[in-house]
Amino acid sequence: MKILIGTYYSKLDGHGRVLLPKGLREQLKDMEHEGFVLRRATFFDNLELHPRKEWERWMKKLLKVNKTSRKKVQLISLINAGARLVHLDSHGRLQIPKDLIKLMGLKKEVVIASEGNILQIWDKDRYERFWEEHRESFPDLMEELLDHTDFDDDDDE
Repeated sequence: MKILIGTYYSKLDGHGRVLLPKGLREQLKDMEHEGFVLRRATFFDNLELHPRKEWERWMKKLLKVNKTSRKKVQLISLINAGARLVHLDSHGRLQIPKDLIKLMGLKKEVVIASEGNILQIWDKDRYERFWEEHRESFPDLMEELLDHTDFDDDDDE
């Protein structure tokens, strides 16, 4: 699993393409040929860009869940709703489908932020509002979620 690093600002052009900044493209170059899965995020009003290999690893885990579970089928359907297989073009641009642009309220300026092994794509104003609304809870989240985490565990899948 490759960990992606950074927060980047870019622009959405009139054709729905976002140029990925050079620092980000360099991190993605060894997985670029496999493509990516673009989907609506689960918790917030942004998109997620999953390297295809990571997406397939995640889906294989989900598919192992009880085969006759109605909730599993519902979950997988919701995860895949609107998901698209996408590739970067020769200029390092990502084409975002019009329905996802509209659904996420993407305007001209976007933020591309790492979330470990995936990327979040936000409308810049929504991203800044998210940070403003949640920045005071950041230290509490760090303390609550990471205080008892054993970082000495080497889990290099």
